[in-house]
Amino acid sequence: MKIERFRFFLVLTLTATFLSQCGEKEIPQTPPVAAYKLAPASGLTTTLFHFDATGSKSTNAADTMLFIRWDWDNDNIWDTGFSRSKEFTHRYYKPGSYSPRMELRNEAGLSDTIQSDVQVARGYSAPKPGFTVSPLSGNLRTEFLFDAGLTRDDEDSLNTLKFRWDWEGDGVYDTGLSTQTVYTHFFSASSIYDATVEVVDPQGLTATLHKSVSVSTSNPNLVPKFTWTPQTPSTADTVQFNGSTSYDPENPGNVFTYRWNFTKDTEFDTEYSTNPIVGYQFKTEGENEIILEIKDQWGLINQTKVKLWIAHANLKPTAGFFVGYEYGNRNTNFYFDADATKDGEDYIDQLKIRWDFESDGIWDTEFAKEKTIYHKYAASGKFRIKMQVIDTGGLSDTTSQYVTVSEGTNETGLILDKAKSIYYGTVKIGSQWWMAENLNEASTGKFCYSNQAANCATYGGLYTWTNLMNGSTSERSKGLCPTGWHIPALSEWQQLLDVYGTDLAKQNLEVTGNSDFRMFLAGQRNINGRSEMLNTVANFWTSSKATGENAWAFSFQKDQASYFKLNLGQGYYFSVRCVKD
Repeated sequence: MKIERFRFFLVLTLTATFLSQCGEKEIPQTPPVAAYKLAPASGLTTTLFHFDATGSKSTNAADTMLFIRWDWDNDNIWDTGFSRSKEFTHRYYKPGSYSPRMELRNEAGLSDTIQSDVQVARGYSAPKPGFTVSPLSGNLRTEFLFDAGLTRDDEDSLNTLKFRWDWEGDGVYDTGLSTQTVYTHFFSASSIYDATVEVVDPQGLTATLHKSVSVSTSNPNLVPKFTWTPQTPSTADTVQFNGSTSYDPENPGNVFTYRWNFTKDTEFDTEYSTNPIVGYQFKTEGENEIILEIKDQWGLINQTKVKLWIAHANLKPTAGFFVGYEYGNRNTNFYFDADATKDGEDYIDQLKIRWDFESDGIWDTEFAKEKTIYHKYAASGKFRIKMQVIDTGGLSDTTSQYVTVSEGTNETGLILDKAKSIYYGTVKIGSQWWMAENLNEASTGKFCYSNQAANCATYGGLYTWTNLMNGSTSERSKGLCPTGWHIPALSEWQQLLDVYGTDLAKQNLEVTGNSDFRMFLAGQRNINGRSEMLNTVANFWTSSKATGENAWAFSFQKDQASYFKLNLGQGYYFSVRCVKD
């Protein structure tokens, strides 16, 4: 069914609001003039025809927006809704003579129509592969079923098509061409495979389709079990664990090797061994989680986890640190603070810390009582930082976090106020210092997208203009910004954008850009209280007032290369960046 519908509701709503606040405007009295060019003038059923209506024009100065819709086959049923776009593409799947018709309408409802003729002859298109995999994941003993019966072709039936398969996605086809659509396959190693089918139609046209198949070594039917002595151990005991009661109910003669994890992390503490018995001494009291993983003779594995309470004998310290800002470049002096480290017996100033900034197994510092440190990286990439703490009794603990070092070259910094728990990364772009993340200051008016606190942690808070200005109406007001920073004026935002230019500003400022500005598409909360457009739009308030009770904002949209200035009411909830005084 063809459904006529309007698009760009948000754009039209904002435009209507703006126009209503700028006073009455002249109503057009004459209709616009419709015109379009068709390229090519004729073609095949495989041709993608390009309709260019940029030659359409208004006949009145009051016509500021024109809208277009299309009836591709002139059957008096419109195939598209009205749109401001002036360029469209369309494919005719059946040969014949067509008379595509276009209607051009202005805001007053006055319209003009135009149509032309196009001849479409029979063409041949490549097939459209489609296949299913069952199951999508399994292990080395799983028989995977591949079915290409979903394949379609605009001209040919399924039984005239031929198929061949590349199970591993390595570019080497493992079967010859055949009309057979269903195959089964066993994989010989664990991996994520890019299984590929190639389809050939009777005209020799080909197409391929890829799907991921996950092959693991997991076998949930194996039953790992273990016992331990003593039954109620403390941190002073070496606990003996015995996994010899593990078994395979489907293959009673199956043979296993064993490995163990005692430290609540992702790294196993032992290698695989044929000996099911191992001893371990716990350094911390309380509830611990012991993991036994068994591997059978075919290389398939399964795990079991058991919680075990370890009584007090002596507590090791608990390592903890935070990073001032997790993103930067090779100019960034990353800040690490281990004040979150704790110990049950020692004061924090008695504990000693050391750091491995690349997690390469080589400690970059000696043990020292200083808990804060700065570090620069010589190369870009994602780095895991390990920190180890040792107490006066020789017990230690290790933890880690990650930082990302970009290819950017802008100077970076850090807003650091430990007393108020204020930490923001900053970046110098041109002559301005900007916060490199969205404002996330606590206030009664702060809103987290969809009312989820996790969204504030990722995207920052959303604020009304009145709330972020914190009672002020002056341009360049401090508002909710940290001391020494303020809400940027319209001109200051424009100065930032001019560094890269209209066409390149968005791509340089967004998260994947090279400016380290890290602009997230954080969405907005509209005046009706609805969260919308997350990962689609980034809107930022300025401190500059506009007409009436409105204020200026800048908008960046996912599908638009440029940016927009918005003159809006102060009740919208937008993101905020601060600029240095």
